[in-house]
Amino acid sequence: MAQESSKVSFAIRGKWFYLPGWENVSWRYYSYGGEIFLGKHHAIGLESDGFETHRRWEAGEYDNLVAMEVTKRTGIVADYKYLLPFNEFFSLYGLVYSRFLGKRRYWLEKSTEEEAPEPPDPNALLTTNSGTFTDFGAGLGGKWYFNGGSSGLDVSLNVFKRIGSYRETVRTENGWVVSNITDSPVSMYLRISFFYHFLRFKKQE
Repeated sequence: MAQESSKVSFAIRGKWFYLPGWENVSWRYYSYGGEIFLGKHHAIGLESDGFETHRRWEAGEYDNLVAMEVTKRTGIVADYKYLLPFNEFFSLYGLVYSRFLGKRRYWLEKSTEEEAPEPPDPNALLTTNSGTFTDFGAGLGGKWYFNGGSSGLDVSLNVFKRIGSYRETVRTENGWVVSNITDSPVSMYLRISFFYHFLRFKKQE
């Protein structure tokens, strides 16, 4: 006998990934938040997330670290999902979302290793880039409930439009150069999180 969905339920969701990557690049990605389910078709979510890229600057015969190039983005994500449950194990959904209060920072950290060589251009280490952005996106995804229970995996593929404004500061031989950059790319985004769904089904009498 199929269980009946609760009229109102909620879930916590989140993740923390470290991807070592290749060619001296690594990524860190985290999120934490929750969502409220209204019946079996509607869900409203809110979460905080962050994404970091770390790129090594190396030199010398033994690839000694010169500096670490860091790009960090953080923001708050609000989303709405329309769900189509197939069974107790899987639900397909479409979603729309916005990432707001987005912040982006770029900087370089000089190596503190004793064997670290000096960079070819020390002024390059003084380059910074910071600003704000907002995303508007939509996508398709699915929720997999492990063994038909309350915990599971949520995966979606999304397309988004980013509206950003950044201030870049570069140190050159002629002094500081400051540029204001407006950015509005369209891109794709794979979103993955784990969840635990509380009060998913009504209690059986």
